Amino acid sequence: MIAAEALITFKGSLGGPQQLGCSIVKYPCQMQWPCLDCYKLKDPGGVTTKIDGNNDIPTLTPLPETQDRKPGGRRSSAIIGSVIAAIVVVVILVTVYICLMRVKKSMRQTSEVASSMPSPTVEMGRVNTQHVTAFSPQNTRQLTILELEQATQNFSRNNIIGEGGFGVVYKGLLQDGSIVAIKRRLFALTKDFVLNVKQIAHIHHIHLVKLIGYYEDSHQQLLVYEYLPNGNVGSHLYDSEGLPVGRLNLWRRLSIALGASKGVEHLHSLVPPLVHTNFRTSNVLLDENFTAKVSDYGFCKLQTQVDQAGSSSNVDCFLDPELSFPQNFSEKSDVYSFGVFLLELICGCEAHNKNMLHPDENIAFQVKNSVDLDRFVDMTMGYKEKHGARRILMLALQCVDATCRRPSMAQIVLELERIQREIAPMYSQFNDEIGAVTLGSELFQ
Repeated sequence: MIAAEALITFKGSLGGPQQLGCSIVKYPCQMQWPCLDCYKLKDPGGVTTKIDGNNDIPTLTPLPETQDRKPGGRRSSAIIGSVIAAIVVVVILVTVYICLMRVKKSMRQTSEVASSMPSPTVEMGRVNTQHVTAFSPQNTRQLTILELEQATQNFSRNNIIGEGGFGVVYKGLLQDGSIVAIKRRLFALTKDFVLNVKQIAHIHHIHLVKLIGYYEDSHQQLLVYEYLPNGNVGSHLYDSEGLPVGRLNLWRRLSIALGASKGVEHLHSLVPPLVHTNFRTSNVLLDENFTAKVSDYGFCKLQTQVDQAGSSSNVDCFLDPELSFPQNFSEKSDVYSFGVFLLELICGCEAHNKNMLHPDENIAFQVKNSVDLDRFVDMTMGYKEKHGARRILMLALQCVDATCRRPSMAQIVLELERIQREIAPMYSQFNDEIGAVTLGSELFQ
């Protein structure tokens, strides 16, 4: 009995009353164990062992403490895992965003660098003609004689629109629908033809007539240019006798002068500078919007005679008298020719017209020796336009002055732009055109 009580006391100290889930009461040796069967059902983890050979006395092994904490640990692990997964997702998203922004920035920088760099076609115009070896056929292509014959109806006389130093000029229609001006030169050929074509093919400017194609065989050479529907400026200034027709107001004449000056200035800005050598009113052409474009540049070696496209070529009033030899042409020579062009624009008459009494007399000579510039202003222009016209005449006089005092073409462009801003309020209807001219000029500076 004493041993049984001790055993019960020992088992109580191991499991404790709280773990057994029932009251353990010390009885005499005839005691009952009502809780044992319920523990066997509720907790299969209990183990019954023999104590002193008595199978009727069970012993219960308490569960480890970790089993009681397992549900809470799982929840904590799930929460921690979710937080880590969210952090990983955020990090991935941030990394992807940063990568995309870097790629976008890199693409933008590449685009900006590419847009700021001169095009290869422009750069080729800045290369000495002795070293021009590359040729871009997509800019200027070699046409076949069959294409050119079809374009001009076998060079029909009905398609002739002029004649110049390079030869007869035809209006043509290419197979792709382009309307073109085709200059044809027969027999008097030159070996420098293709070399000149390669150089000119890489010169592009809004105020230069674009060279589209060419052809050469054993007895002829042809140049194909874009066609400008409004012809040369002279046809809008004076008639066949060289007298004013009054078709252009001062604003239009100034816009033409500014466009032509930018075209020549671009030629002079090339490296090395390209001198026109044959600049004159008949070589300034007008498109459908009266935008001025300079033609016949870059072919000085191919000219066999003075350009006959305009009536002002009977006496070459555009040739710089300071030149001792024609091969000494320079940018200053082009400036002199441009000054004569300005005089024709403002006077509205041909540089050498029927009113000139002496063969050596021309408009430049008359203006330089006059004290009254107003009498040379085209009478078809209004009174309010006289001031601006006088400013242009004064600029023209600087151009035809002694070589050392002539302005550069860049200075001429700036002066014409100043005059344009001064007279702009009188032509409010041309405000949109003023913005277009300014924007266009910024693209080619």
